[in-house]
Amino acid sequence: MGATKMIVKQDELSVIKFDGIDVRIITHLGEPWFIANDVCLALEHSNPTKAIKSLNSLELMTLTLSYSHSGKRGGARKLLAVSESGFYKLIARSRKAIQQGTFAYRFSNWVFGEVIPAIRKTGAYGVPWAFLNDHAKREKEYLIESSKRGRNLEACKKWKANLIAEEQALWKKYQPELI
Repeated sequence: MGATKMIVKQDELSVIKFDGIDVRIITHLGEPWFIANDVCLALEHSNPTKAIKSLNSLELMTLTLSYSHSGKRGGARKLLAVSESGFYKLIARSRKAIQQGTFAYRFSNWVFGEVIPAIRKTGAYGVPWAFLNDHAKREKEYLIESSKRGRNLEACKKWKANLIAEEQALWKKYQPELI
């Protein structure tokens, strides 16, 4: 599917978050491409394959996402991405996106009311995946260390406060509307 194929590293992804749903985005030739499964999940499509088939082949791209774990060589996973126009078509064609009270309705309102205006004004929206991934690694290290210390968690309070402040700074910089 799709005329273009591309290899992407996990740290080249950005992410936008809405009520617990992450929509990953890659930039290709200066244009945003949205991971199709993420978009379909947010739009509550019961049959993502059918929804994506309605798009034109120029609106689809196959990505090979390479990833690693703790510095070790990881693996690769094939994903389908949709162009910006494909993203808008999926929203416009979603029955649930026009039904008040559904998650898809709230998601589409958020996209058209916040995400698109922010991209138009600033050229970006979302936190780059590499920053979130780096923060998650440090948070995991904290949890391991704090569990080792048992009763002496006082020594970890500053560490935890710094992690919380760092995460808030990331969201404030890249997605201030969510704070």
